[in-house]
Amino acid sequence: LDLRYESLRISRPARHTRLVASLAQHGQHDPVLVIRKSGDFVLIDGYARVRALRELGRDLVRAVVLALEDASALALTWSLEARGRRSALEDGWLVAELIEHHGWNRGQVADRFQRSKSWVSRRLALVRNLPPEVEEAVRAGRVPAHAAMKYLVPLARANTSQCEAMVTGLGDEPVSVRQVERLYMGYKRADDVGRARI
Repeated sequence: LDLRYESLRISRPARHTRLVASLAQHGQHDPVLVIRKSGDFVLIDGYARVRALRELGRDLVRAVVLALEDASALALTWSLEARGRRSALEDGWLVAELIEHHGWNRGQVADRFQRSKSWVSRRLALVRNLPPEVEEAVRAGRVPAHAAMKYLVPLARANTSQCEAMVTGLGDEPVSVRQVERLYMGYKRADDVGRARI
């Protein structure tokens, strides 16, 4: 499987643990979605299932092959998902992928997703304002997407280097939305010395 779109999704450690247990006990029920491209199968949807199956040592995955190009397949999976399964950052990564790598314009994205152009612009702004280190922490599941959107995006706009330093200082252990909120509120109230300590 070609996993080129893995970076468009967030890893959720708690959900991953439950998925591994379910697959170990019951096997794979829902197929993943792939497209065929230059003789390879490109995974479009089902990254969590593939990670879980690999962790279990399985080398086969049930899949449905979509007869679509990459961009159309990515947009289709967004439409098929139940509301609320993706975070705003995942929406932003998908919008950026379609615009920057597949040549769609904002109007095409808005029409395909049945959203306004301002929704498209807001999602793009979210991902373009986050430093790469912060994006990676969100993708890895160490920082909740909601916390990044609500607290780290504003901090990155105000002071990118301090946003990066704060996330680096969090280390590899996952943090909660509330913990990030406390750090952010403490940062806002602190003087320069307090901000350096935070």
